[in-house]
Amino acid sequence: MLFAGAVVLRKQLYKCGVFSRYVAPVPTIVIGNLSTGGTGKTPMVDYLLRHFCKNQQLAMLSRGYGRQTKGFVGVEATATAAQVGDEPLMLAQKHPEVHVAVCENRPLGIEKMLQQHPSIAAFFLDDALQHLALKPTFKIVLTTFQNPWFEDKLLPVGNLRETASAATAADIVVVTKCPPEMNQISKKDFKSKLRIAPHQHLFFTSLDYDTHVNGVNTMAVEDFIKTPFVLLTGIANPTPLVSFLKDKNAKFTHRSFPDHHRFSDREIAALKALKKPILTTEKDAARLASYDFEQLHTIGVKAQFLEHEKQFLKLVQTALNG
Repeated sequence: MLFAGAVVLRKQLYKCGVFSRYVAPVPTIVIGNLSTGGTGKTPMVDYLLRHFCKNQQLAMLSRGYGRQTKGFVGVEATATAAQVGDEPLMLAQKHPEVHVAVCENRPLGIEKMLQQHPSIAAFFLDDALQHLALKPTFKIVLTTFQNPWFEDKLLPVGNLRETASAATAADIVVVTKCPPEMNQISKKDFKSKLRIAPHQHLFFTSLDYDTHVNGVNTMAVEDFIKTPFVLLTGIANPTPLVSFLKDKNAKFTHRSFPDHHRFSDREIAALKALKKPILTTEKDAARLASYDFEQLHTIGVKAQFLEHEKQFLKLVQTALNG
C-alpha cells in the first residue's frame, strides 16, 4: 500500500504540473514494461532498429543499467559493458548505423544527442516508461505470456513497478514469449484479462532463436549441441532458451546468474576450469568479451510476430513520421 501510494502521488505531481515534462523536438518512442524486467525489451528494441534504421537516422537512448559510469555517455562499439551497460553495447555493435547513448536523465540525453547529431530524426527509448520527466510521442508496453501483469502484484510483493491500470496509457501492448502455436481463444482471453482499451492495439510475439551459433567459427546449432557444453546466462529469464535447447535434446550444464551480473575473477576462473564449450546470449557476451574465453559461443534471438506484423510496423512508422 505504501509503494502504491508513492507511485500514484508521483504520477499526480507530474499530471498537475508540479513537475514539468520534457517534449522532444523529434518523435520519441518508448519501449517499456510494468514489471521489473524479463519481458523481452531487448529483442523488441533490436527488432525495431533492424526494421527502421534504413529509412531514417535513428537514435537509441537507454539508462545503461549495470554500468559503472554516471551521466551521459555515447556508446561506441569498442566500449565495454562496464562503461555503458551490456544491452546498449550489444545494440551499438549490431546496429552501427544507429546513434546509441546512455543517460539516467532521458531529456538531458536526448538534448545532448541532438546537439552531437542534429540529423537524428527519431528516438527509441529503452525502459523509459516510468521516466515521467519525458513525455514521449508513442508508447509500446510489453508483458509476458508466462507472467502477465494481470497475474502479478506491486512491489515488494510482486514484480510490478506500477499498477496495471498504467498500461492504458500505452498505444501498443505486446504479449511476448508466447508459444508459437497460441490459438485464437487464448488470444481473446488475454485481450479480455489485459483490459485492452479501444484506442490500443494488441500483438503477440514469440522468441525465435538463430539456427547457428557464433564463436571462432559459425556453426549450425544442431552441430554445436552434438558435444556437451555449458550454458551461461545472466539474464532475467533464461527459461525460453533452456527450453529451446532441451527440445533439441542438447546435453548441457546450466550456469545461471542474475540479470546484468558482474562476473568476479573467481567465477571466470571456475568457468574456464570446466574445459567445455560455453554457449551464452549476445547480451551476456557483451560482458564476457574481455575475459578471453577460448570456446565462447553466442546464439542470437529475435522477436517473431504470430500475426499482424505489417500492422504493427505501420503503426510504428506512423509514429516515427510524427
